[in-house]
Amino acid sequence: MVIRRRQFLTGAAAAATMATLGCGEKRNSADAAQAPAVSATKTLSDHPNILLLCIDDLNDWVGYLGSHPGVRTPNIDRLRAKSFSYNEAYCSVPVCIGSRASALWGLTPDATGVSESEDNAAYWQLAMSPDLKPLPLWFSDAGYETISTGKVFHYQKGTPRFWDVFKPYKDSPVTFGDHGTLFDYGLMPPGEIHEDQKTADFAVAELQKEHDRPWFMAIGLFQPHVPWRLPQWAFDMHPLEEVVLPEVRPGDLDDIPPMGVTLAKSPMRVTPEGELTQNDLVIDAGLWPQHVQAYLAACSHTDRMIGQILDALESSPYADNTAVVLWSDNGYHLGEKLHWRKMALWEHATRVPLLISAPGRLDAGGSFDAPISLLDLAPTLTDLAGIATPEQFQGKSLLGMTTEQANARPANMRWGDAVSTRVGNWRWTRYPDGGEELYNHTDDPREFNNLLGLNGSHEGGIAALLQRADPTP
Repeated sequence: MVIRRRQFLTGAAAAATMATLGCGEKRNSADAAQAPAVSATKTLSDHPNILLLCIDDLNDWVGYLGSHPGVRTPNIDRLRAKSFSYNEAYCSVPVCIGSRASALWGLTPDATGVSESEDNAAYWQLAMSPDLKPLPLWFSDAGYETISTGKVFHYQKGTPRFWDVFKPYKDSPVTFGDHGTLFDYGLMPPGEIHEDQKTADFAVAELQKEHDRPWFMAIGLFQPHVPWRLPQWAFDMHPLEEVVLPEVRPGDLDDIPPMGVTLAKSPMRVTPEGELTQNDLVIDAGLWPQHVQAYLAACSHTDRMIGQILDALESSPYADNTAVVLWSDNGYHLGEKLHWRKMALWEHATRVPLLISAPGRLDAGGSFDAPISLLDLAPTLTDLAGIATPEQFQGKSLLGMTTEQANARPANMRWGDAVSTRVGNWRWTRYPDGGEELYNHTDDPREFNNLLGLNGSHEGGIAALLQRADPTP
């Protein structure tokens, strides 16, 4: 069943919407003061449709970024060919709940209070706030029809009220399977339809409908979040004998401060043999290749869903007046730095794909190679739509951003009280116990060599970083 917050507009409601878009009477001044409405002097072409593709736990293993040789993402790659790519995009919090709170409300983790996976109370306080509004409400107030299904916000409960049209979906359970590694993977039951396929089908159907005003459609795809339960064809795209494992150095944690080591080893599992890390469990079970295969298969599954949506858009009446934005909420480790999943402040847990296809606004095939933050996603989307940037947003639009401007606004990440900064070719991480890490990405893109060591220093490098980065997160 599809939930519609507003039925087809008639009477006064239709008049108000048409006025917002400059097609009828203007809204009264009191209404205009409440929200950054679309200017009545602009035409519909100034307010394109926005298709937002939200992916869960997709790291930089996409074809166009070249981070893994076995990736098969042809549809994301064809979107990239028509898009402007932000090749150094970073989440604000390396976990779903915190990243989505930051990106969809346009607020830093300090402002949302959501900087760890356990911050549910802070998230619900934000979601129910009468003063702070998420992205779809800004679009709705500006006259857009808002449409969604799948995992866009972290929780489905309570979010239908954010959308004009919302299709409930089945949350995928985080199941452990029978492998003993804290990961569930394998074939779907025969005849079962994947929830992401249902999500894609909804998007395709909506793109085939007639809409009488600009729309903001956010589609959330759950894979490659666990469980990696997929159709056979997804695994067939990545034969086990061809799987390439990520480069890992056994002593990679030797120069990491104690709190960083704790993050790398979390979460732990209590076994009869004692506490074991997820890395221990995977390696001891001899299932590292199978886990990498399953993650790659999940990435390819999401890519096919995106292909179906893009095909529907390209054959629709909206093909020439729709901006497409693709992003992931956080990165993912598959053994790098002896760590699995996210919830850490290294490159693999924080770097994400970010593509914007906006003909006339950004060059197709262009790219931006300075670090930027997903904090800038919300103001970029309203900028694309011709909506005045809400004062609530703490980021800046990425449209037209220069390298110099990016260097003046480092990409900051937080996990609890630990913070990390990416600016220029540097990553600098600070833990609350005083431990630090510093990496030069020009020489060490995989962050193997902490230039600060356990007690060392790298005066030239840290000085260069400090010239451009405010150490206060």
